[in-house]
Amino acid sequence: MVLYERIEGDLVDARKRRDELALSTLGLLKSEVVKATKEPGASRDIDDQLVLRVVRKEVKRREEAAQAYADAGRAESADRENREAAILRAYLPAGLSAEQLEAEVRRVIEDVQPSGPGGFGQVMKEASRRLAGRAEGGEIAGVARRLLAEA
Repeated sequence: MVLYERIEGDLVDARKRRDELALSTLGLLKSEVVKATKEPGASRDIDDQLVLRVVRKEVKRREEAAQAYADAGRAESADRENREAAILRAYLPAGLSAEQLEAEVRRVIEDVQPSGPGGFGQVMKEASRRLAGRAEGGEIAGVARRLLAEA
């Protein structure tokens, strides 16, 4: 709930500063977080994990939109999407470097000691749990596949 409260506080600050970009971006983020609690099977509680998941999704959406606008020659719209993504990234924890990610996945492989064809799934399950919020699933999977192939 701490992250959600920070978003609400920043929303009030943006309103006071009359920062239209931050106001619209954070307002939409807050709406998406509330909407995520109403999805089937979702918890009704707003916790930091839920907020982080929604923020990541919104950042990715902005980055894809910015790329599409840039490809279409609409630099002004691409710039706005990039600025919105920057506002949202402030709520994400610092990501792991490639070296840190590899070291963490190596530790998981040592701890899990995977065997057989199901080994990748075992490693992914544990690595995803340990690295939640610090690395994307696709990045984890790529490193895990590479390290398991070396073993």
